[in-house]
Amino acid sequence: MRAVIHSVCCLLPLLAGAQDLAPSIDTLASLPSGERAAALRRVRDADGASIVLRDLEMAAHVRADGRRARGLPPRSEGCLDADEFDLDAQLKLARQSSSGAEFADNLGQYRELSARLDRRLAAARATNSWWRKFPSLRRWERAWREAKDPRTRELLLRTLNGQAIRASLARDRGVVAPGVAKGAPKRVSKSAPGSAATSAYREYVFNLMCTNDEENLGWFKHQIAEIGWFGQKRFGWAADQAALLIVQHADADPGFQEAVVASLWPRLDVADTDPENFAYLVDRVAVRAGRPQEFGTQMECVNGQWIVPEIEDHDSLDARRNRMNLVAYGVQLARARGICRD
Repeated sequence: MRAVIHSVCCLLPLLAGAQDLAPSIDTLASLPSGERAAALRRVRDADGASIVLRDLEMAAHVRADGRRARGLPPRSEGCLDADEFDLDAQLKLARQSSSGAEFADNLGQYRELSARLDRRLAAARATNSWWRKFPSLRRWERAWREAKDPRTRELLLRTLNGQAIRASLARDRGVVAPGVAKGAPKRVSKSAPGSAATSAYREYVFNLMCTNDEENLGWFKHQIAEIGWFGQKRFGWAADQAALLIVQHADADPGFQEAVVASLWPRLDVADTDPENFAYLVDRVAVRAGRPQEFGTQMECVNGQWIVPEIEDHDSLDARRNRMNLVAYGVQLARARGICRD
């Protein structure tokens, strides 16, 4: 018993070092970003910093949950506004760093990565030359330029922005130690982003996607309340594709996704929505609801292996896939080989 008491007594002075320096979570949240970083650097260099920083992280999450409970956007679970995310990123980087100097270095690398993306997105928005910054968007940009209907143009412009954010994940996948060959020792120069900075950056991109998807969904609901759907016959193929993308990304509102799926089956029969992408939406909604997927489009790569959620009635699977203009299931699996790797 004495040993336990002695250990606790010895621990308390260590915790007090960081606790004495740590502002409250509300104070931290109110500080400008630079002053917040300086405060967290001092906390990081004090004794007992890791425990204090973890407590501050938890308090930040509670604070964000409270804002969400009051109905203030973004309302999606885990989705943060810009100030909340800056606070969260700094707290995580401080906790993951071994010293105040390392925290400052990680924070600088993270800010460089996120600022680079912000500049690319801003340039694309300013010039509307999306494909120059994000080459995979050439087809979407062409569709936007050819569209005449104002709703369609707005829908496609929102799609361009959302797809640009997603494209940045693939583009920046190799930001850790660029130029280092596979299998080489992981020696990262001071100019190359470390794993903590890269992880924070990827979370930044995912948060951008989350807030963008929620904003798009709010706009989209108002539009289809008036027009019913961006059907191919009236608005064109690209508008239907973009609308299906917005619904696929509306995982925070499964009830809305279910309602859209139900409303689109009749349009499928009259060729007013794309069957292939609709099949992906049907399966996505089914899997998230815990039901077997109908067309076998959903699979996830985990530790180098494809994990395929339950599929309804394999015997008639290819017949159902053929109706939706999907290749045979065996062909899909063959194409997937080599994509999923450790």
